[in-house]
Amino acid sequence: MEETTQLTAPEYLDRFFDELREEVRSNPVLASRLVRALGGNVVFDCAQRTEITNPFAMVVEGSKAKFYAFYSALKLAELRKVLKEHNLASSVDVQGMVAADLVDMLYERATAKVDERTSSS
Repeated sequence: MEETTQLTAPEYLDRFFDELREEVRSNPVLASRLVRALGGNVVFDCAQRTEITNPFAMVVEGSKAKFYAFYSALKLAELRKVLKEHNLASSVDVQGMVAADLVDMLYERATAKVDERTSSS
């Protein structure tokens, strides 16, 4: 037997926003993008920072000081992960480096890639 449920417009919208809220809670990347699209700036805990971080966007949108403030708060393993995930360094490149060196490398390489992309477009 097929059940047909007829809801009012507010009830459909309630369902939609419930689903959206649930997705935003479980997906920090989506949450960050939506908040940025609305013109906001949200502080995420360190565990979520590596998931939402985009060094290229930070180079384009922010200042060098803001970039360093954000990435200096990450742990050594998190910095390595960001560098590798964005194809800015290999595991060999980051061996034996301290966090401050990794932040420098991240800034320099992200800036170079952004410059390369903007000059070729």
